[in-house]
Amino acid sequence: MNTNVIDVLIIEDETNIAEFYSQYIQKKQPNYRPIGIAKNIAEAKEMLSFLKPQLILLDNYLPDGKGADLLKDLHFEKYRPDVIFITAATDMETITDVVRSGVFDYLIKPITYDRLNEALVRYVKYIGSIKAKENVNQRYLDNMLYATQQEENSIAKGIDPLTLEQVKKIFIQMEPNQYHTADTLMGLLKVSKTTARRYLEHCVSLDFLQAEICHGKVGRPERRYHRKA
Repeated sequence: MNTNVIDVLIIEDETNIAEFYSQYIQKKQPNYRPIGIAKNIAEAKEMLSFLKPQLILLDNYLPDGKGADLLKDLHFEKYRPDVIFITAATDMETITDVVRSGVFDYLIKPITYDRLNEALVRYVKYIGSIKAKENVNQRYLDNMLYATQQEENSIAKGIDPLTLEQVKKIFIQMEPNQYHTADTLMGLLKVSKTTARRYLEHCVSLDFLQAEICHGKVGRPERRYHRKA
């Protein structure tokens, strides 16, 4: 493996999604190199054994099992790649199980360019921190381990209180069975879709909203947001 480039294996059974990850990495992430796509766990195990990627993008729901179970198997192997878990699973049992398995990041489908980019950029920084020194002090270790928390705090600081109240007001005035998506909210707020999604996810973190994944007959899954009872 080229030590200057991070080899990535994509484990995803939906061809269009897997190709999106691969093309995005090739065009937008010069520090990475996609080296293969596995559509199920059997293929993933075979490709992991001879490709030896440094990082894998791992879906949970695969035709022959769950990505979470593959993580457990990898835990007992001498060779263990880092993992960015990308899935529609939002239940706390799956999240807790996967986090305990040591994933680097957990992304909920449908993901945005910004969120995928954030995870990949942060992983490069993490690898750089590991390679920078053989021995570290406590401050250096804290900066490396808690980079995720620091970045989340920065995102929270970017939330405008007035806009946040506007978002809450929109949901408070809605009927209980109604919902918004990032697409519908962006029109009401007159902001970008990325900004609308940021406020929606922030409201989820505040336990004001709950999100659900809805699979339509055509197109990608849709993330819908409802006000919590």
